[in-house]
Amino acid sequence: MIKMVQVALRENRIHTLKQDGYQFKIFFWHNLMIAHLTIEQIDHYAVFKFTIEDLIEILKKAGIVYGIRKEQLEKVINNTILNKSIEVARGTFPERGKDADIEFLFDTTKSKTPVVQNDGYIDYKNLNIIRNAVVGQPLAKKVHAVRGKSGITVTGEKVEGLMGRDRALPKGKNTYISSDNPDLLVSTIDGAITFNDNVVSVERNYKLRSDVDTSTGNIEFVGNLHISGSVRAGFRIKVDGDVEIDKNIEDAEVISGGSVVAKGGFIGSGKGLIKAKNDVFIKYIGNQRIVAGNNVKIIDEAMNAQVEAGNAVYLKGEGSIIVGGQVSACNLVDVNSIGSEMGIRTLVRVGYDKILMEKYTNVKTEVNSLQNDKAKIGKEVKTLLGLKKDDELNEEQRLLLLQLKKKQAEISKKIEEMEGKGNELLTEIQENKIAKIVVRGNIYPGTTIQIGILKKEIPQELKNMTFQIYQGRIISISNT
Repeated sequence: MIKMVQVALRENRIHTLKQDGYQFKIFFWHNLMIAHLTIEQIDHYAVFKFTIEDLIEILKKAGIVYGIRKEQLEKVINNTILNKSIEVARGTFPERGKDADIEFLFDTTKSKTPVVQNDGYIDYKNLNIIRNAVVGQPLAKKVHAVRGKSGITVTGEKVEGLMGRDRALPKGKNTYISSDNPDLLVSTIDGAITFNDNVVSVERNYKLRSDVDTSTGNIEFVGNLHISGSVRAGFRIKVDGDVEIDKNIEDAEVISGGSVVAKGGFIGSGKGLIKAKNDVFIKYIGNQRIVAGNNVKIIDEAMNAQVEAGNAVYLKGEGSIIVGGQVSACNLVDVNSIGSEMGIRTLVRVGYDKILMEKYTNVKTEVNSLQNDKAKIGKEVKTLLGLKKDDELNEEQRLLLLQLKKKQAEISKKIEEMEGKGNELLTEIQENKIAKIVVRGNIYPGTTIQIGILKKEIPQELKNMTFQIYQGRIISISNT
């Protein structure tokens, strides 16, 4: 007779069966994934004569139908193992699925390795050390955890596989989780992507703690850039925001969608350019070019430089001076001194709207071209008219004469239209009544003052004067 007892021990269970003078204790472990068997002799005179089939039947009575380990049962039979717990069944454990993962949608390596191009050229100037992001740009995507393979208990019950561990999107400063796609991390600003301690952030301001040289390559950035060193010759910076440079700029290009502040100087062989949508502030400039949409402020000197400002140029530092080159502004040049005692040719001009001047120059060029065409046609017409007077024109020549006269009239009309357009532009250029040049110190011979299209040569040294237009001519007024 078989007797079965079940005792619940949390997730484990014990079944006890008695048969032929022996007690069989079956222990279930790990949520029915493992079963152990202990055989005890309870009748001193009982003889151990069980077969493997007998033990399998006993296990089935306890509910074990899967994963029975026959090799273990053979050991028990062959060695009459009593009073010892033996593993006799093992289910298939459920597997944990793949954990959630984050797919980064930008380069996380920060590599400065130069790119070897197809022709073998090694590009040391484009290392892309700043990882740019724009508003709305996806930065990281979550790949969800998956469920693992299911298992089977020793009692034949299917056990669902385990889910992989979840992982949150690495949300940092100036990022958000998309409302349209909660698995997507997106930038809220234009800036530099940073990836520290497994957190993705976007910074509007980026500080480069070195020179811009072969160690950094050219720089392109959508935010504001602060360079603690210099910008070496042959390199280029292009920034959508402001640029601040603590040291010097050599024969390099600095292009800014905001303003440029250079605490050092800008000297080279004429290959350098600073171009800013707003303002440029710099200590000094020599043999280089600056173009600013608003103001240019130079602390010391502009030597043989090309400077253009959409509003004003200021050189108001003590001892500041413009010597050589050309300085242009739409409304104002305010400077300590211009030129030198050696009479170096220096042009300073205001009332100079670059766009209007380009239009005016183009109109003048076109008028000159039309006049040349008209003159050439005039010579041909004169020749044909001479033949006509002598009654030597044939039919083909008479037809050509008519065509040339028609073309001559068309060109004359076009010249008249273009000259009218040129006069309108000239009037617009000359209407800048606020344009002036203020010189607080000396202005030396060799200097040319230009306001609009009017020019004035400085024949002798002057001091502390303001130049402006009055009644169609340039006048100088003492500032004292």
